[in-house]
Amino acid sequence: MRRDIIPLLKLLRLAAYCFLAIAPTSASATDAYVLRLEYETSSQSLAEPGDRSSSRGHQTLSERPIRETAAGTEIEYATPGPPEEVRGNASWMFPVRLLVASDGRKTVLNPEQLETRLTTWLERAEWSREVCSKWLFTWTAIQVRCDPDAAIEAVETFGMRPGQITEGAQFEPTGDLVPVVLTRTGFRDGRTVLSAVARIDPQSVRAGATKTALVPAQISGEDLPPEAAALQAAGLGATGTLTVEFEVDEAGLIWKRVDTREIVVTGGDNGDEVRRSSQTVTRIGLAEWNAREGS
Repeated sequence: MRRDIIPLLKLLRLAAYCFLAIAPTSASATDAYVLRLEYETSSQSLAEPGDRSSSRGHQTLSERPIRETAAGTEIEYATPGPPEEVRGNASWMFPVRLLVASDGRKTVLNPEQLETRLTTWLERAEWSREVCSKWLFTWTAIQVRCDPDAAIEAVETFGMRPGQITEGAQFEPTGDLVPVVLTRTGFRDGRTVLSAVARIDPQSVRAGATKTALVPAQISGEDLPPEAAALQAAGLGATGTLTVEFEVDEAGLIWKRVDTREIVVTGGDNGDEVRRSSQTVTRIGLAEWNAREGS
């Protein structure tokens, strides 16, 4: 494997997250927000405490409820920053208009617009449809997506439209062993704080390691079958927890969400290590966001 791919391998391994998949609540059609996602990941060797690596970054997405219908809520998501700063798949995915049903299912309502933007984006990059679903290294590593449902996945990454976020509500975090129950743990800025802790599923860590190995192999042109990557990850063990915290107002709207994960991974190529990750998503009123950006 090429030496310049090694840092990418570690970055991708550290950036592996599992997000909760929960049904949405309805929102006022007069409200508009910006969702700011900030993440930080780190890895520390248990044998060599000084051997550490880390990464951090942020993303933003605007959310504008349009109307309530019998089938669900129509919401438009877009990138709020300057157009010249929008890169990768976001260049054609957004803005996207979604129908969000009461059970959490999402449907793209403007697929024709997305297809038109996708075609233009591919032509400007001088890429054919053969690159679809492949990982490429341009300004960073990206997986070229060519299906409208990829926009849904991008929105769900922010995880800010769960459904019944109330004390005692039960849900099952993706990739974890057992459902968790939200408990009231405080009151902050006029909002109720609800929290839960879930155990990590070792299989989810092995699946993440398999994907992590395949990405740089594909970019560098290395012939690594998925079965071989899965076999390499089969010896990994993992223990740890995911802690999730919500700040919810009286109307049930989530204003902040924090996911914190700490895992001890054993049996890796680089020895045993502690992996930590945190993701914080904050909801900001669009008017307040514009005022901040303009100042």
